[in-house]
Amino acid sequence: MQLEDQAIHVPQRSADALLPRVASRDLVEAIESTLFVLPAVTGLSQDLGIPGLRGRITKLSHPLANLCGDARFSEREADALIEKVRQRYKGLAFGWITGPSTRPADLPRRLEAAGFEHADRIAGMALTDLAQRIDVNPRVRVREANWDEAINQSEMMARAYGLPTEVNRLLNELIAASLDRIKTRGYFAYVDGDAPAAWGFLVYLPDSPTVLLGGAATLEEHRGKGLYTALVARRLADARADGRTAAIIQADRRTSAPIAAKLGFQELCGLEFFASSGE
Repeated sequence: MQLEDQAIHVPQRSADALLPRVASRDLVEAIESTLFVLPAVTGLSQDLGIPGLRGRITKLSHPLANLCGDARFSEREADALIEKVRQRYKGLAFGWITGPSTRPADLPRRLEAAGFEHADRIAGMALTDLAQRIDVNPRVRVREANWDEAINQSEMMARAYGLPTEVNRLLNELIAASLDRIKTRGYFAYVDGDAPAAWGFLVYLPDSPTVLLGGAATLEEHRGKGLYTALVARRLADARADGRTAAIIQADRRTSAPIAAKLGFQELCGLEFFASSGE
């Protein structure tokens, strides 16, 4: 997700006013758990299969294709289980997410000691006033897209995210194959042309009033035009129309988190992203 130079007019609110309907602890749990909301899909992914840890394995060697986290290890077993996870991925590059519920609490230090790269810092953010005003660039158009369209635009999304095309296509295919279990809607944003310039998606958490605003990304040549803001506004409006009352984002601290804060999102927790090359 990319930083946009879009003027936003958001009324100042206290932290208590921002989170009146869904308890903060439930939102934090959703922020951590939704990184692993997609079920295993035959032929595309499988569960990691290690008790006390969520994760998936795919055929691609990339930290986002193979992702684990939400660990619940004892201090005594933690180092041995880190090595077990490494062996489970069998030489594939993979990522590991830690957060406030991670156990043991010093797992980030242990991962770095085991040779993992501390690759990114993520802000877990939430908003419960889904009706609040968001000013958008009138030149930006947002439309909902089906998942065949999304898969066909994997190369564009990969350029926007800075990912290999095959990784982005795999993630799109995982979502598309899970639609019967996890309701997910995709959106393209356009400016100055008929080709999509940005992308984002919306995940409806099962049996929950909360939605996840999934990773949005804008092509480099179109950044700073308000596309990210427009994607946030449209997804919040659709979620509210469907009766949802809260939204969460896992936002990159360098790019999307500052915009989300301007739009009224409150940071509730921090997540750390570690990467292993698989070597």
